Amino acid sequence: MEYLLANFPDDREVLIDTAVQGRTNQTIELEKGTHIISLKSPPQNFRPRQKKIKLAGTSPLTPREIKFVKKPRV
Repeated sequence: MEYLLANFPDDREVLIDTAVQGRTNQTIELEKGTHIISLKSPPQNFRPRQKKIKLAGTSPLTPREIKFVKKPRV
């Protein structure tokens, strides 16, 4: 098993390869390999829209961290 932590200021569902697999700011267990990570929307108020990562060599204490940030309001 591998571990991922998707950081975002708000509580949102995290999409792994288009399926909901967990929530932001909580450690998510995944299979080793390449995954596409995004947040469930609407609202589409975050960037980047998605991230493609290769997940390997993680642990519950040292998950792979990725960060999503809020888009500025226009």
